Amino acid sequence: MLEFKKYLAEQNTVGYHNDGPGAPYITSDFTGSEMPMNYGGHPLHLPSLDMGLPTVTKTAKIMQIERNKNPISVLLDDQTRLYFSYDEFRRIKGGEPQTGKIMTVVFQRHPGDTTNNPSQVQTVTIH
Repeated sequence: MLEFKKYLAEQNTVGYHNDGPGAPYITSDFTGSEMPMNYGGHPLHLPSLDMGLPTVTKTAKIMQIERNKNPISVLLDDQTRLYFSYDEFRRIKGGEPQTGKIMTVVFQRHPGDTTNNPSQVQTVTIH
């Protein structure tokens, strides 16, 4: 019979019971990465798993920036509104955001999601 303390020690030993992959899996139904067979993709009747998170990229002109508020608000010409903390705003690549410049934003979001729910911002670049 195994004592409780030894059982816990075995469960937490690396490579013994918990040697599965550490990253979360997302089914291809969610990410939309599967293509029909006539396009050379993976057959839809077979299971598959993707390791990537779905993303949406938007490129638009900056219409308005409200710097005196916390968080800083940026409105793009496609009516996308972004909110940044002061530190996030300073870390934007490509220079300081200004009205009239072009901004590219990559969100963690399913491409078919058209709700107004906020999305996690992965990268922001000014052109």
